Amino acid sequence: MTRKDHRQAGLPLSRGAEVVYLADFVERAYLDYSMSVVLDRALPSLGDGLKPVQRRIIYAMSELGLDHQARPKKSARTVGDVLGKFHPHGDTACYEAMVLMTQVFSYRHPLLEGQGNWGSLDDPKSYAAMRYTEARLSPYARTLVSELGFGTVDWKSNFDGTLREPVILPARLPNVLLNGTSGIGVGMATDIPPHNMNEMVAACVELLDRSRGVTTEDLMRHIKAPDFPGGCDIISSPQEIAQLYKTGSGSVRMRAVYHHEAKNLVITALPHQLSISRALEQIARQSREFKPPLLSDLRDESDERHPVRLALVPYGSRRDGDAIMSHLFFSTELERSCRVNLNLIGNDGKPQVKPLSPLLREWLDFRKRTTRRRLEWRLQRIHERLDVLRGFLLAYARLDEVIRIIRQADDPDAELQRRLKLNAGQSKAILDLRLRRLARLQEAATRKEHDELLLERGKIEACLQSASRFKTLIKRELKADARIYGDARRSQLKTATAAQAISAETQLAAEPMTVVLSRMGWARALRGHELDPEALNYRTTDSLLCAARGNRQWDILFVDEQGHAYTLPTHSLPSARGLGEPLSGQ
Repeated sequence: MTRKDHRQAGLPLSRGAEVVYLADFVERAYLDYSMSVVLDRALPSLGDGLKPVQRRIIYAMSELGLDHQARPKKSARTVGDVLGKFHPHGDTACYEAMVLMTQVFSYRHPLLEGQGNWGSLDDPKSYAAMRYTEARLSPYARTLVSELGFGTVDWKSNFDGTLREPVILPARLPNVLLNGTSGIGVGMATDIPPHNMNEMVAACVELLDRSRGVTTEDLMRHIKAPDFPGGCDIISSPQEIAQLYKTGSGSVRMRAVYHHEAKNLVITALPHQLSISRALEQIARQSREFKPPLLSDLRDESDERHPVRLALVPYGSRRDGDAIMSHLFFSTELERSCRVNLNLIGNDGKPQVKPLSPLLREWLDFRKRTTRRRLEWRLQRIHERLDVLRGFLLAYARLDEVIRIIRQADDPDAELQRRLKLNAGQSKAILDLRLRRLARLQEAATRKEHDELLLERGKIEACLQSASRFKTLIKRELKADARIYGDARRSQLKTATAAQAISAETQLAAEPMTVVLSRMGWARALRGHELDPEALNYRTTDSLLCAARGNRQWDILFVDEQGHAYTLPTHSLPSARGLGEPLSGQ
């Protein structure tokens, strides 16, 4: 019912009733649903680069103790913990998210290590059921969870209010660009390609060194282009990539990598997310379209040492291998475009397409905030521990009196606070001491710990008070992680000419041919110029009209009685072994 209908109807309302108009209800419900899909399912957060289901999987596995040194556990156990504690959705979608984070050909830096069948490049969906596979966190996943217990992020209640979960993970690296992601929401989508860690860290360091005036061109001195896990070539021009990073949307052109081995062509890398089986199917189809075919053999020689190795054997010795590959680039997905849309949820909780420079600056703001909270949390723990240690030192200085108070006083806690001028925390810590901790060696260890904490407190306070020292700390941590987890670029930037299709005529050998036309209009072609056309077989009432000597690569011209001319490729005519075909059907 609309507002107008309700007013005209004059319907009475019961006490406490609320009128909700259909248009308002539908609009609000659809908006709530849209935001739920966008924020809770489809788009990654800028801080840790994860969607909620991925974040909950990582957190649940860390809570289960499944770090990279632990023994892997069944994937069904992890999925059960995630669904039962944090993510009340379908188990299939949750397990598929686990699979994606485990596949080395899907993620530039996989977040999980798996045992069992987790799919292959040939068929990414061929993974085994969750009851068969096992998984644990990868070493790289430590960059997401290592600072989780240090007060770095906010926490929220889970779906039933019985547990707490992190709102976001304190990522030490810009994982949103390192691994990338894709997703489709309501009215928006995201397609973020993976990048090289060393290049990304170098760009972050430059942004920290130069707070202002860093342009996209400056960042592109470090970040050349996306870096896909499969190692395909990127043939987009620097201008196209710069425009992509300036606007946050565009596309990257990818091409398979090949080389010559004797007379064969060997493909060693495919464009991102192109399976081997699909590539083989498309190559074989293109080869069959030519007579003779482009290839005499096509083999899949992929194995553990060579994840992608496709051997192409050209047909005949005159075939140009580079021309064949150019044709395959033109006609198959050996050359394809990857859409890029840097759409994500920013630090303000709103989805937005962000160019490269603002995106990295916002992530650095996130990193500065988590680092500052970590230092403040550690400083608070140091203050608390120093307070306890000062109480211990007072107790060691008046040890006999402390022992007498503990043995004789009715309320040792209150008496210690009154006589030694201690606070409640210090007196409780003294009363909790074991007797062996009162030895002289323990007093020396306490003084050493006290001095070390004083030194650490001074360093942290100096870091928090100095902007330059604070930035130096962030840069040092970024570089340290890059040395551990970074590697060389896999996708090389190449300057390539446009792919061109091969015409069937150019692939024909220039051998001599004789075209024979009968009086009844039947045409055929025979090899060579030596045979006598009159000696061929003809139909009962038919005979030779004329013959023309030429070349297989030429076209033959026919003129009818009215003077109209028609052209046919010589190679398209039927063989002289038969009686030919009528020109009227050509």
